[in-house]
Amino acid sequence: MSIDGGNLRHAKLMEALRDPQTAREEILRSFHHRLENIPTQGSSFFIHLSELCPVACEHCMYSSDLERKSDKVALSKSELEDAIRFISESSSQKLNITGGGEPFLKFSSILRLLETVEVPRIEIVTAGHWAMTPKRTARMMRQIDEARSRNPVEPELLLRLSIDRYHLNAPRPVRIEQYGNVLRCWSETQPNFAVGLRSIQPDMGTVDRMIADELGADIDEVDDWNRLLLLPGGKTVPLTFNVFRRSGKALQLAEDHRDASKTIREYYGPFESRPGNLSLATAVNDAIRGEYTASAGVAVTLNSDGTFWIFCGTAPDRKLLLQKQSFAEAVAYFFDDPITHLLVDEGIWALSDLVMEMDPKTHAVALAKNDSASLVDDLLSPDDVRLAVTLISAHQQVTRNRATIDAEHPLAGLLSDPAVDVAEMCRGLILGNRQTQ
Repeated sequence: MSIDGGNLRHAKLMEALRDPQTAREEILRSFHHRLENIPTQGSSFFIHLSELCPVACEHCMYSSDLERKSDKVALSKSELEDAIRFISESSSQKLNITGGGEPFLKFSSILRLLETVEVPRIEIVTAGHWAMTPKRTARMMRQIDEARSRNPVEPELLLRLSIDRYHLNAPRPVRIEQYGNVLRCWSETQPNFAVGLRSIQPDMGTVDRMIADELGADIDEVDDWNRLLLLPGGKTVPLTFNVFRRSGKALQLAEDHRDASKTIREYYGPFESRPGNLSLATAVNDAIRGEYTASAGVAVTLNSDGTFWIFCGTAPDRKLLLQKQSFAEAVAYFFDDPITHLLVDEGIWALSDLVMEMDPKTHAVALAKNDSASLVDDLLSPDDVRLAVTLISAHQQVTRNRATIDAEHPLAGLLSDPAVDVAEMCRGLILGNRQTQ
């Protein structure tokens, strides 16, 4: 490449960075991936049924309580049916009914999902506030079991309760007796589903002891993250301890746990397909089993407002609204963004390393939250960083013959030339911009 040619490309890149979001949109219109290189099915599918929660834990990553934070707090009946069609069409290996708020506020939606969704495994995450009495607990667990049994697929089901100091001391706390109600009912009635508990690493040795004392159970240490409750009747209940996330409300509690919890990088390390490569966008989430299984599919999150995206695989400006589109159409839309290719092929640490070199401050703030769910959005929050990662990812895809870029695009020459170090060019320009701000 000639010096003049290099200067011209440098000037074009500087011009693009003056209006980075417009430049990114122009690249997305000109970038064309090869269909044979994208997934055709799902891995884990996360559905958030409500953004509300009566427990209102002060460490909630979603800052969830009973106060509306958007115009739309839950899916309508017709939207739920669209979601059921979409999930079944995805052929996902697992459905996670979780997140955003308390799914049991939409208990009828849980039952509808259980009896209709065509997936081999389902996990329901709950605070357990609904288990107020043994009688009510037994009735609701029976309804869950019956709904699952009506599903022609008869999916494997896990009911997972969140238990930690914040649930026990929340504005509307979940008492230890309520957790006991669920586990005693499960042990005595023996429904056709499993139960498990999930906590935070700083509470290891505390909440596990509390629930064991409540039930007269013993505790068996499995590894650094997992315990087993050995119930009096001989049944066992897994209890897994996750990292402490410092996002949402928990930002105010970060100092309390800075030395008491491992980082997400330490936590996910054992699950990486190779060192430094963690693609949560293609994982089947099995924390309570002590594994994150790699998949040829993609993990999808569907929020209670109807928006959805590839989990840890979608830039913050690329989310979709669930309507009547097919799963294949949605996946193709996400992969029209070069960033999705980077996140799916190389994982979140590849993105993290790129941003650390270009914008150390943004990188530090994102990693400090210790939350994989918000990491991609936080790393890509600055428009110029998002454009730079788009350019780097597009260059990788085009030069590897996995995609094309329209010849008339002003940066087509740069993005098609394998001899150009696009990452180095972007790093120099963005670091320079930060120093002058």
